[in-house]
Amino acid sequence: MPKRWQDQAAGLRQLVSPTHCRSISLCGGRGDSGTTSLVINLAAALAERQRQVMILDEFSGNQNVTSRLHLSQGFTLEHVLRHEATLADSLIESVYGFQILPIASKPQIIAHLNEAEQQWLAAEFEALTEYVDYLLLDTRPMGSSGVPSLSLAADDVVVVLSNRAESLTDAYATIKQLAQDYARRDFRVLVNRVESLTEAMALFERLRSVCQQFLGAGLTLKLIGYVPEDAKLNRATRLGKTVLDAFPDTEASMALRQLADVILRWIPPKIAHDSAGHFVHRLVESSRLLHEQLSPKRAQHG
Repeated sequence: MPKRWQDQAAGLRQLVSPTHCRSISLCGGRGDSGTTSLVINLAAALAERQRQVMILDEFSGNQNVTSRLHLSQGFTLEHVLRHEATLADSLIESVYGFQILPIASKPQIIAHLNEAEQQWLAAEFEALTEYVDYLLLDTRPMGSSGVPSLSLAADDVVVVLSNRAESLTDAYATIKQLAQDYARRDFRVLVNRVESLTEAMALFERLRSVCQQFLGAGLTLKLIGYVPEDAKLNRATRLGKTVLDAFPDTEASMALRQLADVILRWIPPKIAHDSAGHFVHRLVESSRLLHEQLSPKRAQHG
């Protein structure tokens, strides 16, 4: 693995994971994985257990966390980077006890931050997350560009899997890229939208078998649970509510609360984190690389 990516991996982890705060990336793909709904409802379940939770949302548009909860977004990260607002100004409070920080941004804007601006952004982020227990990352799928999403930054990567062929394909692609390009060896798998534990275990075993066959036996995949197919979860989404609030006794709500209890028992990560400033430096470097890769494509279509 190139040294610049080793450095970036270490730095990105610090951005989303101060020493007292655990960062968990939920990464899905195609096949109606339902990742954003899982992030929202898991945040609510952890908040019910008196934990301070912040969602980092890498998506924009009408299907991101803010839109799903029928909330209004004011300032974006791009406003912050243009010094039109502070990072705290962009923070969105929900009525469910957790906060949302939109972090979608055009790579060229982050790419042009100078050293002083990087230090400023690092300080803003560190102040904002000082008392947060869990950062939940709703991350875009790992792509073919070679530039990582914030899944690279997290203490724990939870790959969301559903009973669709394209979901299995994307889950394998995510694990392959994180393992081969960024030396991650441990993955957690959450199966969503299935009918039973038996179905969830069968899907997990298919994924594990493919990974061991093509990526080697050195990877560790752990099934952390499943969330059953539940029409009331979809109904709660249409209402702009969490399923725990709208339908607290439904099967999906019980499964999400059990999952929150499982997460609370996870052993703390052993990785020693650098300062928050290193995280911002790596974020800038990642954005510069992505900007450089996108620029030739724009020129070809110009």
